Amino acid sequence: MTLLDVLLDAVREAPGQIVVHVRGDGSELTVTLRELLNDSLRVAGGFREAGVAPGTCVPLLADRSEDFQPMFWGAVAAGLVPVPLAADARRVLPVWEHLGRPPVVVDASTAPLVDELPEGARALAIDALREGPALREPAPGGRDDVAFLQFSSGSTGAPKGVEVTHRAVLANLEQIRAASALSADDVVVSWMPYFHDMGLIGTHLAPLAARARQVKIGPLSFAKRPRLWFEVADRHRATVLSAANFALALAVRRVPDDVLARLDLSAVRLLLVGAEPIAPAVWRAFAVKTRPAGLDPAAAQPVYGLAEATLAVTFPPPGEVAEPLVLDRAALSDGVAVDTEPGVGAVELMDVGRPVAGCAVRIVDDGGDVLGDRRVGHILVRGPQLARGYHGLPGVSAETFTEGWLRTGDLGFLRDGRLCVTGRHKDVLFLNGRTFHATDLEEVVAATPGLPPGAPAVVGSTDPATGTERVVVFVPWARPPREAAEVLERVAARVREALFHDEVRVLALPPGAFPRTTSGKLQRRRLRERFEAGAFGADAFATGGQPAGDGAPSAEPRARAQAVRAVREVWARVLERPAESIGLHEPFGSLGGTSLKAMEVLVALEDSFGVTLPPAVVRDHGTVAALAGHLLSL
Repeated sequence: MTLLDVLLDAVREAPGQIVVHVRGDGSELTVTLRELLNDSLRVAGGFREAGVAPGTCVPLLADRSEDFQPMFWGAVAAGLVPVPLAADARRVLPVWEHLGRPPVVVDASTAPLVDELPEGARALAIDALREGPALREPAPGGRDDVAFLQFSSGSTGAPKGVEVTHRAVLANLEQIRAASALSADDVVVSWMPYFHDMGLIGTHLAPLAARARQVKIGPLSFAKRPRLWFEVADRHRATVLSAANFALALAVRRVPDDVLARLDLSAVRLLLVGAEPIAPAVWRAFAVKTRPAGLDPAAAQPVYGLAEATLAVTFPPPGEVAEPLVLDRAALSDGVAVDTEPGVGAVELMDVGRPVAGCAVRIVDDGGDVLGDRRVGHILVRGPQLARGYHGLPGVSAETFTEGWLRTGDLGFLRDGRLCVTGRHKDVLFLNGRTFHATDLEEVVAATPGLPPGAPAVVGSTDPATGTERVVVFVPWARPPREAAEVLERVAARVREALFHDEVRVLALPPGAFPRTTSGKLQRRRLRERFEAGAFGADAFATGGQPAGDGAPSAEPRARAQAVRAVREVWARVLERPAESIGLHEPFGSLGGTSLKAMEVLVALEDSFGVTLPPAVVRDHGTVAALAGHLLSL
């Protein structure tokens, strides 16, 4: 049995089951599983007609889910190795080079991206592939062959593509089905992108294997209008949802209370939350936010997984209400998880449950020795769902996959057989010989009275002049008022007290200035690099009430010069290039902009200008000058 059999078996058993694609304008396209298979076999025939050899790794770039699914299954049926990617040239280019410059599959909206690749790049349009003769005999494959590659959504340097075999993905689909009790009676509503493991495996492959109904919202539609997620869940009587922590925070911040009060989410039995560390404060705020809509408190469940394990590693037992663990901060810094009472010396973390069936988790120290219960160390995973390694990187694979165990790169501890993740090994601060986790300190910051909603970030940075470690706190604040200085000073005081460390700097930045991967994960490393490079100028409002750069931030930028400057600085942050290099009349696309980056720009401009903008605004007003003029006309 191979991954293709998941689709074939689903069609045999439930040919009329449907996938609903929710488009940006709110309209819906319904596709039966039989129609999906037929479409996919035509695409597979198109691959054969185009001369793409079996075994070729083919990048898939699709904005629309109704295009991605036949792309993916057509590639599988043709014996190719699909490689789902975010439609961002900076991410596509290194992967394309790493794979040996194969053909790239595009839909109508992602086709222009191929022009940003070197000359000679070959694009295969999904609509042209659909014109091919239906493949009558899908390519044979073995269980230990690679089913697809999963590349890190945040990688713009040397890419690492996880080789997921047919055996591994089939094992993990069964583990997910058993842990979640997923069945044909379920309705899975998701906005998570298919180039992310939780989106592809958790919200497409797993429901397909269970014969569940799928309802797919575009990620950009969700980012633009988070309420759509809940409205679609209400309309389709969703039973299963999934999200990352940032999405919960976005819903808390941007979904009006009166909207939720009119909706009915009582049919939701499971809301799986993973993909990044889960903030207890956000968890509680989301529970309060969604209570008027009837969301069961036991529905939301924190889970843990990673691409190197296909997806799922741990699940909590169904039906329990997830509550944060309250631990002694000082003891945790020393590597021991000790229960305590809430207070200044406490830290809260989410328990992510027990290993899925057939999977084992253990905690080891730096030397590889196994640690006991409640001892913090490196998380290792073993099970049938482990990937084969990284594509074309035998050395890195050998370091990560050792003696049947996967070194996850995460830190955590086991507590009565249940896992608690304390952070990434690289997301720790070392102060005075002690270790502190960034996520812990971010919870301390978030609890400061007077801060607006949003997820802060904490990084450590070495002072090049003194060699001492500085703690830098970034808080999201679109337009800090004059009294913000007092609030930021309270933040600094709380962090100093928690760390017993004086070198603490706090900066307020527009929410759009926080770099994230395409799957929404906060990139603390990039914040640190930008801080150390002096990149935060007039955008930042620092402790003491002084700007971090050459002038205090203005109120809402309304004058034309201010509007141009605001737009240019947003573009510079999103496109990661100096503001002075962006011409007033240079098109967004020619500067490396994609539809995803356009959404980042849109959200940042909404925060800066206090207006609501349509998704197409960057496309329709595609230069700094045009966009600034449009904003001033509102």
